[in-house]
Amino acid sequence: MLPSRICWITIVVVAVLLLTGCTGDLAATAPCPTPLPVRPTVTQPLPTATLTPTPTTTPTPVPTISLGFLIAPKITSTVTLTAPLCTPTPIPVLWTLPGRVIPEPFGVNIHFTQPDPGEIELLDAVGFGFVRMDLFWHQVEHECQGCYDFAAYDQLVAQLSERDIRLIFILDYGNLLYGGGDAHQHDEGRAAFARFAATAARRYQGQGIIWEIWNEPNLEKFWHGPPDPLSYARLATETIAAIRRVDPTALIVGPATAGFPWEYFQALATTGLYPKLDAVTVHPYRFDEPESAWSDYAQLRTILDRASPDRKIPIIAGEWGYATVEGGRPEQQQAVYLVRQYLSHLTADVELSIWYDWRNDGLNLHDPEHNFGLVTAALVPKTSYRAAQTLIATLAGYHFQRRIPLANPADYLLLFRNHERVALAAWTIGEPHSITLPAFCDSVESIDLLGVTQTLAAVDGGLEIELTTAPGYVRWCESELLTRLALWRPVDSINLISAAGEGHVMLEVQNPFYEPVQGSFEVTVEGQVVGRQRVDAPPAQTILVSVPVSVELSRSGLIPGAVSFITPDSLPLQTAAIWLMRGD
Repeated sequence: MLPSRICWITIVVVAVLLLTGCTGDLAATAPCPTPLPVRPTVTQPLPTATLTPTPTTTPTPVPTISLGFLIAPKITSTVTLTAPLCTPTPIPVLWTLPGRVIPEPFGVNIHFTQPDPGEIELLDAVGFGFVRMDLFWHQVEHECQGCYDFAAYDQLVAQLSERDIRLIFILDYGNLLYGGGDAHQHDEGRAAFARFAATAARRYQGQGIIWEIWNEPNLEKFWHGPPDPLSYARLATETIAAIRRVDPTALIVGPATAGFPWEYFQALATTGLYPKLDAVTVHPYRFDEPESAWSDYAQLRTILDRASPDRKIPIIAGEWGYATVEGGRPEQQQAVYLVRQYLSHLTADVELSIWYDWRNDGLNLHDPEHNFGLVTAALVPKTSYRAAQTLIATLAGYHFQRRIPLANPADYLLLFRNHERVALAAWTIGEPHSITLPAFCDSVESIDLLGVTQTLAAVDGGLEIELTTAPGYVRWCESELLTRLALWRPVDSINLISAAGEGHVMLEVQNPFYEPVQGSFEVTVEGQVVGRQRVDAPPAQTILVSVPVSVELSRSGLIPGAVSFITPDSLPLQTAAIWLMRGD
């Protein structure tokens, strides 16, 4: 406890601040409350999702590790800001919105606190921005109630911090000191779990730890009882409150569900839990290819936006991988799916993708549980290791801007920008074929899935690119023309509109030049213009542009569309693939 004199001084200071506020003579020095970023009130009703559960055919690995990444709420329309009456006191921010800059949106699960010799160096060499790891309650509080031993985790935190790898801890599972595996389902155990979480948050405060509450609570084997969203909400609510009492800046995510359990999600929405979380995590396991999760993310977005109309809650793919087994999926396909998972998530407004798993968990080549790793149990890199390393090295520092729609919807062309440099990532989920793009350079650098580099020359003003199911990359030369090509991006790829088809598409325009950037944005659906807005971006500024849309379509669900930036000189490739999500 603090000495009583300090307590009285604290009370007096707080009282004075409350009485004086931030006006009058104190305006120059008194701290202001820091407002939370909010989205303008949506005047149209949010669409009602049609709940069509998608069966999860892929068994979740045991043990699973779920977690996500916290980002600051995004402002998704222009807002007029009123200057405060006093000088705000800066509040340290541990992690901010990553902006989808490589490698920040990519991470991997681990299963160790003490790495084997050379393991941490091997992991670091990939370039991941995040790792996820369990913080087991029963291992930390095991000698007696209220006795905590973090020694093993301290070493892990130190090793990752030295390498600038952000750590995500999963607060999970039961404790024999409070009744066993179902301790969290009782008042005493739930309170003890919250104390454990708060103790961990206090210990690691200031080190950027992200906290996830539990792992796959919608599965009986992890919840240690019949799944109960109301019970999970009680545990999460108490844990969030306990963590924020000791660290108001803590980043807290959940519920880390296995698959997309729609009834479970809807039940959590009724409890008011979502606005208390900084991000929502989900494990989209399936045998299908990564791009198949698109509609699930869109449906989850409708639930979250309805539950939190003033703050956009980020979605995180906290755990998802594909196993390599003899007679099943080979290493090459695992590598292809890893890269496509990471890249396609950028187009689906998923803020962080965590791959499962770092290392094979066993030696049985026929057991999927043993073969999710990027490296073998003996730490031998698999093909997927090289593919992840190539992706991150090739696009390090590049900001994802948009997906450029092509004639074939099975083709993916993603545009990235790194200051004056522009790069592409390209693949198809259909049959291999080539496409021809405008040639902004005499030649470009082409990199394949595993890092083999070659020079491609432009022919007759065009650049021919081969699309296969394995993503490849193109890095263009530096030029002002290419910089202009990549100045804008959709704030959201999935845009919610009302059941009546009314809504807005938000776009960000960044102008680094000394002259204004002018043009018009057009939103089209099935070739018809459904929204248009004039753009005049001042020099050296970033602005948000809101394009009102009105869609006269009878169908509901996910509606593909496109945004085009119409420039005075008709610059090519000025398009972005978007989707409008509406419901009845």
